[in-house]
Amino acid sequence: MAEISSYKCRDCGGTLQFSSRKQKLVCSSCGAEYDVSEFEEAAGEGSKASDYKPKEDQWNVEEEGLVVYECKNCGGEVIGDKNMASTKCPYCDNPIVISSKFEGSLKPDVVIPFKLNKHAAADALKEHINKIKLAPGAFKSGNHIQELKGVYVPFWLFDADVHAKATYDAKKEKKSQDASYEYVETSFYDVMREGDMKFKDIPADASNKMDDKLMDSIEPYDLSAGVPYSAAYMAGYLADRYDVTAADCKPRADKRIDNTARDLLKKQVKDYTTVVEKTHDVKINNSKHRYALLPVWILNTVWNGNKYTFAMNGQTGKLVGDVPCSMGKFWGILLGAAGGLGLLMFLLAHAIGVTGAGMGFMIFIGVLIGVIIALTMKGKTTSVHTGTQALDFVVPGSFRVTNQYDNFLKKETTKKAKNK
Repeated sequence: MAEISSYKCRDCGGTLQFSSRKQKLVCSSCGAEYDVSEFEEAAGEGSKASDYKPKEDQWNVEEEGLVVYECKNCGGEVIGDKNMASTKCPYCDNPIVISSKFEGSLKPDVVIPFKLNKHAAADALKEHINKIKLAPGAFKSGNHIQELKGVYVPFWLFDADVHAKATYDAKKEKKSQDASYEYVETSFYDVMREGDMKFKDIPADASNKMDDKLMDSIEPYDLSAGVPYSAAYMAGYLADRYDVTAADCKPRADKRIDNTARDLLKKQVKDYTTVVEKTHDVKINNSKHRYALLPVWILNTVWNGNKYTFAMNGQTGKLVGDVPCSMGKFWGILLGAAGGLGLLMFLLAHAIGVTGAGMGFMIFIGVLIGVIIALTMKGKTTSVHTGTQALDFVVPGSFRVTNQYDNFLKKETTKKAKNK
C-alpha cells in the first residue's frame, strides 16, 4: 500500500506547507522557511521520516476504490480514493503526501508550483461575479463559497510536428454601376496552401474528476516556469494522479491541432472576398507527451440550493465559471436598448429628412444593435468552453508556408436594374 509522507520543521517540529507567495516551504508554527531543494536534500539524508503509515483495515477497501491511513499526529483516519496523491488530515489539518503514488512510471515529468493563494482565488471569484451585469442581485449578495481547495491536477502535455495542406474555392468581387444598372464582376479561383508547424505542451487534463471544459477554459499555463517534480510542492494542497491515459487524451489534442493548422493555412489566403475550404489533410508526426501536475483552485459555491463550480489557474489567476442569468434583467436591457436605440434612429432619420423605407431601415438597425448588446451581455454569464484551438501552443517561428498556388478559373458578370 502507499506510504504517506508529511513535512515537519527541523527547528520546532511544526507543519510545513508550500507557500505560493514565497515559493518555499514555510513552518506554520515558527515561520521557518526552507527551499524545496534544501528540504529534499535533507529528506534524502533520512530526516524525512513518515508520520503516516497504511493501516490494516477490516474493510475490503480496494473493492470500493478506497485507501485508509492512520494519522500518528492525532490518531485520526485519512480515507481517500486510490488516485488521490495528497490531502490533509480531516481532524488536525496536518498536510500529508501519498508519495508512492508518484513513484516509478507515475512520477510527473514537470510541476508548476502554485503562484497564487486561496485569498487571491476568493477575490478573483468576487470580481468575476460583480463584472457580470446580468447575474441576479441575490446571487451576487447571497452566493457563498462552500469549498475552496488548491488542487494539483494531472495533465498530459502533447508535442507534435505537423504538415498540413488545404484547398479552397475563392472569389473576388468588383462592383460598379451606371445610370441604369448595378454590376458585380466575380472572378473564381482554385487556391491551395501547404505548410509546416510545431506544437508544444498542448494540455489535456487526465482526471475523470475534473470537468474537461473547466480545465480547457483556464488555459494557458506558462510551462517555462515548470520545475522537476518534488513531493514538497504538494504539502498543503490536494493532488490526484492521472486516471485517464495519454492514449485516451490524445484525440482531444489532435483535434485542436487539426483545427489550428487549418485556420493558420486559411489565414494565408488573402485579398479574396470569400474563401471556402474544399479539402484538407493534416498529418501529425513525431507526437510526444509528458506528464505534468498543474495548479488549480476549485471554488464551489451554493445559491438557492444549486451548486456552482468555478476554477482559477493557480499560476496566472485566470478564473472561469458559469453564473445564472437574470431573465428579468435580460429582457429589461433588451427592450430598453432596442427601444431606446430604435427611437434614437427614428429621431435622427426625421432630423436629416429620411422617410419611408429609409427611415424603417434606420430604425431596424437601432433595434438590432440593442438586441446585440443584450445578447452580448448574456453571453458573458458563460465563460466555460471546450478547447477547440491550440494557437497558444504553436512554437513561435515554426509556422511556414512550403507550397501554394492561386489559379484563376473564370470570370462572370451579373447586372441588376436600379430601382427608379
